[in-house]
Amino acid sequence: MSYLGAHQASVNAARASSMEALRAFSQRQTARDMQAAEARAARGLVSVSTSGFAALPTAMRWAEQCITIDRHQSRVTRLRKGVGVGAKALLNLGEGPCENNVMVTLTYAGDNSDWKPRHVSDYIRKVREWFKDRCPGERLRYVWVAELQQRGVIHYHAVFFLPAGVRMPQADRKGWWPHGMTNTLKATAPVAYLMKYASKVESKTIGGFPRGSRIYGIGGLDAPGAAFKRWVLWPAYVQGNASVNDRFRPATGGGYLNAQTGEFLASEFAPTGGGFQSFIRVRTTPRQIDAAGPFSWLPEPVTLH
Repeated sequence: MSYLGAHQASVNAARASSMEALRAFSQRQTARDMQAAEARAARGLVSVSTSGFAALPTAMRWAEQCITIDRHQSRVTRLRKGVGVGAKALLNLGEGPCENNVMVTLTYAGDNSDWKPRHVSDYIRKVREWFKDRCPGERLRYVWVAELQQRGVIHYHAVFFLPAGVRMPQADRKGWWPHGMTNTLKATAPVAYLMKYASKVESKTIGGFPRGSRIYGIGGLDAPGAAFKRWVLWPAYVQGNASVNDRFRPATGGGYLNAQTGEFLASEFAPTGGGFQSFIRVRTTPRQIDAAGPFSWLPEPVTLH
């Protein structure tokens, strides 16, 4: 056998030996994982592994089941869902095409060093006080969205869904916004107007907002509208096991708890560390339905008369 032939045979033998060692390691690791899973199950714990992954080495199963959450993108998603559903629900509460809707822009004269968390809530409080005197017994309906100007300074776009015949005063003249300038115009397409600015907020720019700032607010929803908005913001495993009429709330330590019934839905993911951005799947919660939008469902067939 030539030198090259002998060398290639040696390389092939080394490869085969390495593959055999890897298979043996995987088998031993799988056996240890199965024993650990049985021990965890005996203690009432949920195994990390799920069907289809049991034969994979631990590191591979870990990678397959881990997710990393982009906190900025998650915040943007909640903004768009909340504003879209909330604005549409408020619009539907109107009296028809003659509804008197106005949009207000609130701008700072300076920069973000002039911003305070209470500014927008103080403004809404003053508008609410005016509305209470102007329309006693009625509910002020509004949505506002924060945006960063090109110069990097936060400002606000608000839409108020007012009853017919009610005229919104200029905020500057009333002293409702002493931090800069305002503009008040009639809103002919209020939902589209709000979503235009909601779409401008992106994960790559949301970090530019002042620390601690809220990026949207909604007020005046009726009970069905509030239920729809709440349902849309739930994670999928809660949506698939709840109607819009349920009252699930985030539970201490994770998961969601229905305070009315005591039903608890455990979270499907657990944090792996790193500032609660990396998570690993620890369970898959069966869905009673495949959720596709706000809905109400009945647990048993009924006859409607």
